[in-house]
Amino acid sequence: MNMKASEKKLSFRSIMHVALIVTIVLTSAFVLSNDKEASQILDKVSKNYRSYKTIKASFKIKIFNKQEKSSQSEKGTLFVKGKKFRVEMDGQEIYCDGKTMWTYLKDANEVQISNYNPKSSDINPSEIFTVYEKGFLSKFIGEGKKGTVITEQIELTPTDKKKPFFKVKLTIDKVAKKILDMTVMNKNGVESLYEITGFSPNINLEDSYFKFDKKLKPGVVEIDLR
Repeated sequence: MNMKASEKKLSFRSIMHVALIVTIVLTSAFVLSNDKEASQILDKVSKNYRSYKTIKASFKIKIFNKQEKSSQSEKGTLFVKGKKFRVEMDGQEIYCDGKTMWTYLKDANEVQISNYNPKSSDINPSEIFTVYEKGFLSKFIGEGKKGTVITEQIELTPTDKKKPFFKVKLTIDKVAKKILDMTVMNKNGVESLYEITGFSPNINLEDSYFKFDKKLKPGVVEIDLR
């Protein structure tokens, strides 16, 4: 695999982990817990996010490869409405209407079309949006500060040991009960920090916003993988 393809794959996986932020907070009722305090915090965070019909979140990703001693940064925007989502980044866009996924690569002016499969075990949107069903063990680590904000730290460990990541750490605004950042620790030595830099709930998002419209991308090459 050449460097360009590798970078695209890493970026794609990074995007899917961003979706995990929303997954965890919207479905924390499925989180297994041997820690009462962690469970209470996640319940409040979940209740907060469940009150939103739609979400727009700006994010920043910092990826650290400990083995290669390298790092890279990216930023983008995530839109969520129920099971529908859309992610916009510099090099690509991903659309999902709950049934079909479109991955648009800007440089190639190419879109890959695939079925949305919630039973998939790969690193993809469907796996991320159902990962909570297999559960996490949660643990309250303690309080801290991020700037002037008092935070609560929670550590999540997936009960499914086949997952590519072995630990997730959440930083939560203690007062607002909103996630500020998330660190995903992967088994391959890659550590990813996902920071929410902007958050707008309940904005107007039509269902068509989560479908790829080839009319807006003149000359786009379609690759149908269904």
